[in-house]
Amino acid sequence: MRIPIRVSLHSILTLALALTTIGVWSHTASAQNQQGRAATKVEYEGWRQYMTTCARCHGDDAVGGVMAPDLRKTVASDSASQKSFHATVADGRPAKGMPSFKSSLHAEHIDAIYAYLRARASNELSAGRPKQQYGGASLSKIWPAR
Repeated sequence: MRIPIRVSLHSILTLALALTTIGVWSHTASAQNQQGRAATKVEYEGWRQYMTTCARCHGDDAVGGVMAPDLRKTVASDSASQKSFHATVADGRPAKGMPSFKSSLHAEHIDAIYAYLRARASNELSAGRPKQQYGGASLSKIWPAR
């Protein structure tokens, strides 16, 4: 006994859209999991400082947020030299809503954030937690990402 199966055009289009969405999502997820080179100690510290100080406004991975611009573009375009970047972070931009971090970040921390942003802007470091060097070997080889 055969059971007739009726498939509507709407069902086919819905299935096609779902499969396409899954394909795009999995491609994006795999692209985010691809790691660039391992971060230097300074770049890794810059990432740590960035995530605790800057990410809430400028977005994870320095891609920009609702309130603040994509810092990769700012640093890549050389519109922000290391000296001007340091001054902006230390003094803030009160008229644009950016507070001063003079009392909470040391000069070395600001320089490390700049190094991290330069590496992100040049695509040397990919999105996400950077791999870290440990005695010449990447920490991700010792402790794989979960």
